[in-house]
Amino acid sequence: MNIQITGDNFELTDAVKKLVDEKINQKLEKFLTTFAPEMKTATLRIEYDKLKNVHLRFDIYLPGKEKIFSETTHKFLESALIDLEDQLERQIKKYRDL
Repeated sequence: MNIQITGDNFELTDAVKKLVDEKINQKLEKFLTTFAPEMKTATLRIEYDKLKNVHLRFDIYLPGKEKIFSETTHKFLESALIDLEDQLERQIKKYRDL
């Protein structure tokens, strides 16, 4: 899966990109094996809010004009990614059951 990561007031280091790959990309790839690679393009926006919490917004469009969207806010990036992963996993399972 190709995830385009953007940061707003957030530095996108190699460590951050690796963490996103481990927590989101590799986990979701298991649920999206039937789709061609060009159909698996997502966007992830990472930013700090006014209280210095990490805010994540994730979008992916799947066949059938289905948009999977999730957002979460946490104090730490890793916690936010775990929460985001859980939300996305539930939505993708629901999409596959349609």
